[in-house]
Amino acid sequence: MHRSLLIDSDILVDHLRKEKNALDFLDTEIEKGSLLFLSVISRAEIYAGMKKGEDEVICSLFEIITPVNVDATIADKAGEYLRKFNKSHSLNIGDAIIAATASEMELSLATRNVKHYPMKDISVFKPY
Repeated sequence: MHRSLLIDSDILVDHLRKEKNALDFLDTEIEKGSLLFLSVISRAEIYAGMKKGEDEVICSLFEIITPVNVDATIADKAGEYLRKFNKSHSLNIGDAIIAATASEMELSLATRNVKHYPMKDISVFKPY
């Protein structure tokens, strides 16, 4: 059975660095037919950290992962998360938008930074 996943930036960075666990995780999800999404925030983070010679690999990766744009509903939810978790968890706007994307799209969030996402209304998991 396939599942729908929002892939956080850290997983994609690991994949670009050819980290075996990240490669295996994404390969397995693709083989299982999982639907893979990423927030446009993660997309911007990947482009910001792109190293020389990675552009082709990044373009190929982005061809198989569906981007999710920030709309008013996601922005509003991110604002709620910031209001609720900014002081207690030092939540930043990028992580708030990523969490709001998972919430509004009803996606499970795959991240190694589980502590960045204290929200109880989203499914967050550490894939490796």
